[in-house]
This record gives sequence, C-alpha cells and structure tokens, in this order.
Amino acid sequence: MVRRQMFLLVLAAVFALPLAAQWDFARPAKVVSLTGTLTVRRSREAARPLRLQDAVASGDELITGQNSEAMIQAWDGSTVRVFPDSHVIFNERSADIQEFLHLFLGSIKVHIEKLSGRPNPQKMTTPTAVIAVRGTTFSVFVDETEATLVAVDEGEVSVANVASPSQEVILRKGQRTWVQRGQPPVVAQRFRGRSERADLIPGLGRQAGSGEPMGAPPGGRMAGMDMMGLAGSQSMGGAMPRSGPVH
Repeated sequence: MVRRQMFLLVLAAVFALPLAAQWDFARPAKVVSLTGTLTVRRSREAARPLRLQDAVASGDELITGQNSEAMIQAWDGSTVRVFPDSHVIFNERSADIQEFLHLFLGSIKVHIEKLSGRPNPQKMTTPTAVIAVRGTTFSVFVDETEATLVAVDEGEVSVANVASPSQEVILRKGQRTWVQRGQPPVVAQRFRGRSERADLIPGLGRQAGSGEPMGAPPGGRMAGMDMMGLAGSQSMGGAMPRSGPVH
C-alpha cells in the first residue's frame, strides 16, 4: 500500500510539472516600473498609455516618451528596461515566435533570468543585428541610421548582421560591438563601467585625459540617451570604433 501511494504521488508530480510550467508561461508580462509615459500599440487597437502593473502582451509595440523610462518583467523573471525615446516590440517566448524583442530605435537594458540555474537561450533583433542570448545582462542601442551597439555586463551573447548571420562576434563580460547595415559586426572591444554609462557610447563620451571623442559609426545620431544625462539628439559623428580598451 505504501509503495502504491508513493508511486501515485510521483506520477502526480510528473504530470503536475508540465501544468505548472504552462501556468507560469501563461502569466503575462507586466510593467513593474514606470517614470513618465509608456505607450502601447496593439493590432487593431488605437495607441494608449500603459500604467504601472498593466499587462504587456505578445506583439505589443512599446514606445517611451521623452524623459520616460519603463521596466517590463516577463513570466520567467527576465526584465527589459526601456530608456527614453525608444521603440521596441515585446514578444513572450513561444514555439512560433523566434525573437522575444525587436528594438526599432533607442536603447534598452535586458536581463535574462536563468531557468532552474541553467542558461535560458533567447534571441532578439534590431534593424541591422541578430543577438543570441544565453542568460545574461546586456544593453542594446539603435540610432537613427539603424546602426546597433551591443554591450555585455554579464554572461555571453553572439551578435551578427541580419544579412549575414554566419559572421558572428561573441561578446563576453565588459565587451561591445557595433553593427551597421550591410557590414559584419566590428571586432569585440573592451569597455569600463556598466553598459548604460555615457562613456560607453562612442562619440558622446570623451577619452579620459585626452579630450578627444571616442570612435563611432560615421554619421547618425543615438536616440534615447536621456538615461545618461545626455540629449537624445546629440550627434555621434566620428570614425569607426578603435580596437583596445575604452577609457
């Protein structure tokens, strides 16, 4: 009798695990932090503002206003911090959706939570880049020319141009790369500090002691830099990023 009861308990647990996973997966993402305005666009619906604790559905287009910032938390605990003047599409992970985020313009900081201590593979895109994630914390910036900057605080990501996904660059903690339309990512560079710091953005910061601007993609302007105390429309200008450490 005891063995039979134990067998039934184990059997119930085995069947309960998929149900629990489905229940977790069914929990919607939500807005857990908000300063200023966050607008959502949904299929066949007029744009409307989101408020704190509002649900975020798969396929929602999220747009932050000037001097605005929001944090979205997914069902697995992963978070997306959306900085000012940014436009991103959020997708819940599913079998038929390959990318959990698409950043059109601006800047975000992403933290991918591990699942039961194991890597949580994810993928996101921008107009010029494909970013494969393996459980990490990283930032992504897209300027008005669709040039993409990816910088990693923790973990590891691979970055490739959408037009040539086989030519990838692996980024680890403290490294960044630029991706421009029609070009493979530049070689991984080191940076200091956290990935949302002003001195990470080439051309907006200055090298310590030199007074010279750091390298940057030619032309273009980086949007959504208000979170670093910089005007969102400040010109980037300058040459391509240099190899070696960034001060």
